[in-house]
Amino acid sequence: MVLLLIFGLFSVVVILALFIYIKLIRPAKQLYDAFRAQGFPGEPFVPLIGQMKDYQQAEKSSDVLSYGPFTRFFCSEPEIIAEVLGRTKAQNFRKPTNFIGILKPIIGHQNVLLLEGSEHDRARKMLNPAFHFVKLQSMIPIMTRETENAIDALLEESHTKTIDLKLEFKSMTLSIIAASAFGQSFEEIPDAKKIVSNAFNEVLDAINYRTVRMINLIPLVNKLPFWRKQIVDEGAKRVNDFVDRVIANRRQGKSESLSSNIDLL
Repeated sequence: MVLLLIFGLFSVVVILALFIYIKLIRPAKQLYDAFRAQGFPGEPFVPLIGQMKDYQQAEKSSDVLSYGPFTRFFCSEPEIIAEVLGRTKAQNFRKPTNFIGILKPIIGHQNVLLLEGSEHDRARKMLNPAFHFVKLQSMIPIMTRETENAIDALLEESHTKTIDLKLEFKSMTLSIIAASAFGQSFEEIPDAKKIVSNAFNEVLDAINYRTVRMINLIPLVNKLPFWRKQIVDEGAKRVNDFVDRVIANRRQGKSESLSSNIDLL
């Protein structure tokens, strides 16, 4: 009976080990070897955990890193980026499922950043007119005004408290994007800038916390209401409610574009 129990436990361990190797280790190692065979520099391959521990303390990153069982290639070469983003070879570069799972809570799945194939092309065609260089030029006064407001606020607050420039630059960037995309309604909604900047910053920090600890990458575990999951859900809801409110204002004629051309709405 004891021998049978030991044999059963041994069989379970072997099967589990084979499953982990086939599903997690082997695919990552094959991808890692393919990158290294092409001459891309990278950290040593470490099964399952990769460079997750070193990632938080790294002073210099290589091109190839492993986020747990996922091998990732970091590219800054314009030629390679153009090949990845080009339409002719788009079918060869699919967005990873874990990438979608990380961003979906805050921006939704029906988003140009996450869509694939014909749906992505359709979304890009719809957005392209709003981002024509002539339209972007007309947004320069908005960018200038928001930057001047941010500088004035920083100078005023710098006399009374320590300034977190990272947070302030994030807020300024979001203010420029929101004012350019949403128009006058963004300026008229009480605490609009605070809602957008705080919600986005809190959610992004929570997502980064969960991703670095691989919480977002583990099925079922990423659904549990722990490890800042509530911050992600509540922040995403605040952002979505705000955007719905802005869209409703535009449809009802309560707002208009702040630039000399039409904005995203």
